[in-house]
Amino acid sequence: MSKEYIITMTAGNRTGILSAVTKAMAELGADLREASQTVVRGYFTMIFSAEFPDNIEEVVIRDHLQDAGRPFDIEISLHDPSVQLSAGNASGAEHKRYRLRLGGRNEPGALRKLSQVMSLRGIDITGMHALRTAEGSGFEMVLRLAVPLSCDVDTLLRDLNETGRAFEMTADIAEFIE
Repeated sequence: MSKEYIITMTAGNRTGILSAVTKAMAELGADLREASQTVVRGYFTMIFSAEFPDNIEEVVIRDHLQDAGRPFDIEISLHDPSVQLSAGNASGAEHKRYRLRLGGRNEPGALRKLSQVMSLRGIDITGMHALRTAEGSGFEMVLRLAVPLSCDVDTLLRDLNETGRAFEMTADIAEFIE
């Protein structure tokens, strides 16, 4: 039997971080299940799911991973998803997956207003990648969404475009095939 944990790591990006952490996981008999990693302005962030043997206590896992990450000054957090997740999680079958592309003028408040349109409809943003355009005055963003079946996607797109008009934003949405 095994126990799943969600592990997050943050540090200044350096060669060897993933190698050190996965070596420590292997020493504990862990199985890496899912991972996502990015580097933003020189900082490495990774979140992953791993299963560990039941006979290893959480404190032992945390201490071993922190020891492995110490040379890299890694901040590590361990979470038990069976305790952390609520019943409102959008991963169930009552949602459909979409990819939303946004682009417009880069101004404070743009993401807040756009995410509010989605939040009010019960849409879960399950992934996001955003950056400024080369000239620095614009933004480009791609979001993965879990949209409730009760939400009309054409109306959502219209409302996002209306909200984004102040930011000269354009939006398009397509079904996300995994």
